[in-house]
Amino acid sequence: MSIILNTEKRHISTLLLYGALYTLLILGAISMVYPFLLMVSGSMKSRVDSLDLDIIPAYLYADEVLFKKHQESKYGEDLQLYLQTTGDPIRNFRAITIPATDHTQLLTDWNDFLDQADIPDSWFMTGFGPTLEGKIIQKNERAFRNHIRDLCGEDLITFQTTFNEPIENWFFLKFKAERLIDRKYQVSDTELMKAFYEFKHTLPREDRIYVSCDRAFQRYVRLQGKQAGETLLTSTPTSPEWESFVRTTLHPQFIQFAPSAARGWTNYLRSIYSNVSQLNQVYGKTYTSIAEVPLPENRLTASPALTDLLSWITQPDFISLEELRVDTPEIQWRNFLATRYDTIEATATAHGRLYGSWGDVRMPQREADAAFCETQSGPLRRDFASSNFKMVFEFILFYGHGVRNTVIFCTLSIVLALLVNPLAAYALSRYNLPSQYKILLFLIATMAFPGVVTMIPNFLLLRDLGLLNTFAALLLPSMANGYSIFLLKGFFDSLPKELFEAASIDGANEWHKFWIITMNLSKPILAVIALGAFNGAYSNFMYAFILCQDRDMWTLMVWLYQLQQFSSQGVVFASLLIAAIPTLLIFVLCQNVIIKGIVVPTEK
Repeated sequence: MSIILNTEKRHISTLLLYGALYTLLILGAISMVYPFLLMVSGSMKSRVDSLDLDIIPAYLYADEVLFKKHQESKYGEDLQLYLQTTGDPIRNFRAITIPATDHTQLLTDWNDFLDQADIPDSWFMTGFGPTLEGKIIQKNERAFRNHIRDLCGEDLITFQTTFNEPIENWFFLKFKAERLIDRKYQVSDTELMKAFYEFKHTLPREDRIYVSCDRAFQRYVRLQGKQAGETLLTSTPTSPEWESFVRTTLHPQFIQFAPSAARGWTNYLRSIYSNVSQLNQVYGKTYTSIAEVPLPENRLTASPALTDLLSWITQPDFISLEELRVDTPEIQWRNFLATRYDTIEATATAHGRLYGSWGDVRMPQREADAAFCETQSGPLRRDFASSNFKMVFEFILFYGHGVRNTVIFCTLSIVLALLVNPLAAYALSRYNLPSQYKILLFLIATMAFPGVVTMIPNFLLLRDLGLLNTFAALLLPSMANGYSIFLLKGFFDSLPKELFEAASIDGANEWHKFWIITMNLSKPILAVIALGAFNGAYSNFMYAFILCQDRDMWTLMVWLYQLQQFSSQGVVFASLLIAAIPTLLIFVLCQNVIIKGIVVPTEK
């Protein structure tokens, strides 16, 4: 019977009551939906926009935010690398702005320069590579992994044999961040490093970060307590700071030598090695005299010759200042412009810039990135929106057997729940047992205790039975459920007894009565029981984590928990959304059966 009479429904107070109720319901819905939408939005974000509480990520429609994300991702969330490369005076990536002026001729000159310049692969860093904290996997980390997997035929054993690198899984195959300006930075002479440079050589221009030795030199001058201004690292000596920087700080791959320096190199080697045999033993070579030893051409790969070269450069007695030269990407860029335009004034006019001197001319990497973001905004937006989800899928599919274990666990849980619980409920319903109410009370009493109360006893019992790290450990504690038995008994009691009497007259045994009559008429409630079994098994984390500590037995929930321990906030949100998809699909596809299972017993 309705609380509000039909004659009262049009009254102003009734309408106000309805309005208040609907308002509260709408606010309650918003309070639940809005946090969910924030999590969906957060799953597509990174550090630069993770603090923005917007339902739709701004980079999906705002070009400036897209450019910020592009720069943050390209420079691996390393602000110091960004500042050193671009000279853009910002405090964080959120402060980045898009270059506002037209750079058509500037970018044309830049592309022409890159077409004709012979720039070694060690003069640029791999953009979109490892981040400082390593909490996300970027596109070139993924591309490098796929490159190595293709070389090895996707066989991990072949990789371990070929590259002699012990990795547990393809998911953990990465390359280290490069420090190409750091004087002490040297790469190992391994097959994996050679494969990395083969991969690096194929990088498109937009994924390359050309190092800025000018910025490193200016920082060095400031550390000496002097005004750096727009001090340039020229190809020839210009100041005491230039000599000190080149001899002690600049990476040797940017240092060139006059032909006469070969004599000083030979004299230096003679000063530290008593004879050529000793040198050959250290170098692993077969020189007949020390005078034959050339200056090492490879100044990036670690070797005894490179160690001696670094020490030799610091010795003015063996190499004079006039014999030192410097060659960097910036020097080549300025020389290219000087050849094309002759003067700085003509260069400034062509580029639409206010160049006062060659010190104002920088490599236009920001401008090139801005142009790339403008022309490739669609693919960039799609890539940023899906990057966190890609990392989650790669982790759960490539690492461990979480998906397989979860499918097996959920399937067996449903089968056992639909077998054990109906049998117990059928026995209580069909047979008037003397203690059936006490049994029901005992079954219902189990609902009063949370699962964590029985966790330790279950663990000790299963350990004593030797069932840890098996599916039996996951299935046995939950295959009989007191609430499910109570619910099924109530449904079975509502079935017409005449059906069972007719079956008995026809000679049907108890199994036929249970399987053909009871189970067929109980499909709605069985669907509810199956859904509960699936939901309990799929979301089971604590039991799976404690009872199965062997990684080969971990379920999906345990693997996602492990992923969340070393991932960014966006990856955590993405993992939660992915984990919710199976349950959501079950509810959406089976909602009619679920409703029947809830409503039919009430109608009976």
